[in-house]
Amino acid sequence: MTSEVLPVTFPNKAGNRLFGMLHRPADPSASGAAIILLSPGVKMRVAPHRLYISMAERFVALGYPVLRFDFYGLGDSEGEVQEEYLADLYGAIQVGRYVDDTIAAMDWMQRTYGTSQFIVSGLCGGAITGLLTAARDLRITCLLGLAIPVILDGSHIDFTKYMTDTQMKGTRDGYLRKLWDLGAWRSWVRFLTFQSDYKLIARSLFKPLLVKLRGKVPVSAGAAQQEGTDNTNPYFAPSFFKMVSTSRPVYLIFAGMDRLYYEFEKKFVERKQAELESYTAWHEIHVTKDANHIFSFREWEEDMLAQCGRWLRRFDGDHAGMAGNCNVGKVK
Repeated sequence: MTSEVLPVTFPNKAGNRLFGMLHRPADPSASGAAIILLSPGVKMRVAPHRLYISMAERFVALGYPVLRFDFYGLGDSEGEVQEEYLADLYGAIQVGRYVDDTIAAMDWMQRTYGTSQFIVSGLCGGAITGLLTAARDLRITCLLGLAIPVILDGSHIDFTKYMTDTQMKGTRDGYLRKLWDLGAWRSWVRFLTFQSDYKLIARSLFKPLLVKLRGKVPVSAGAAQQEGTDNTNPYFAPSFFKMVSTSRPVYLIFAGMDRLYYEFEKKFVERKQAELESYTAWHEIHVTKDANHIFSFREWEEDMLAQCGRWLRRFDGDHAGMAGNCNVGKVK
């Protein structure tokens, strides 16, 4: 299927010009929806190792128009980033820094092409931006999120402090398995080229020894009452359930070796199990085995893209002919 790629620009709410690329299919899908790829932090509209190029090409081949653009202050777009530390920028993104830019992109698509339904997608910060925007705008009919964070980052937050004993044991067991697994040579390459998280490795491997040396510290009643008071994003769960309770599917892909997958399981799935069971038809999770956070090897990327394709074909079939009948507007 042939397609065209066009450079585009449009204003955000503050009047900054945002720049992006629009991929237009020759034969649009039956759903009538467009996909917006939301920038993952400072990696902008291309994403790490040109991941969004691969995603756009795969999605446009399925008949979906795809817009990928730079948020204000990043890439080619106007505006400035005021945060001094990168972690603080990530923290701002996780609470909705770029929601207005996402709405501006949908407004422009609707004015220019008449598009009224959108699938938002993206890696990490792009995924949480899409989820938070969907809580405000019903034009978003589906979220396709990669490695979505359920925690808040910041310059004074050390995520390893908040790992549970179960998470730490799982991480430790994973590292120990790799010591004897000849197929884990890529992990050794990352370790020897200073790409691994050495703080996490040290804490996971040496924590049992420290516990034995110091003795187990009793848990007070006050501490038990505060269980769950950690770095979990307070906006995540309400936004997630806003989507599924309005019959808008949430499809999530995690990398098997990404700490964000363990955070999601422990700090969202386990805590919200009863509520999640009420919406099993509207959310689904896929885990790409052994992958890292950015799906950097070709087989990991291909597994992720193949799963996205399966979900999008299902979405296209479920929503064919519905474009003119959906309720379009903003959540009150």
